[in-house]
Amino acid sequence: MKRYRYVIVCSSGFSHDLAREAAFYPFESLLGGGEKTHDLAALLQKGWHPVRETPMGGNGSNHAGGGYSFSLVLLEKEKPEPDEPPVLEIADQP
Repeated sequence: MKRYRYVIVCSSGFSHDLAREAAFYPFESLLGGGEKTHDLAALLQKGWHPVRETPMGGNGSNHAGGGYSFSLVLLEKEKPEPDEPPVLEIADQP
């Protein structure tokens, strides 16, 4: 069985997993504070794979630094069977 997740990717380099309950703040100069997230990179490292994405689109304006483009990315990952043991990753030792 497969699991799916959607991630918003911003041309500013930030990305946001829509499974989060927190708000997404990609606009550094407009909104200031807020958590800057890089969820796409984290999910890819956890074994999620991109399946589809929308073309980048945005408001086309650079008024007050808001000229960002966005894309929606669909990720998928195989869900282990209930009787399957969990997969462990071995970290490199320094």
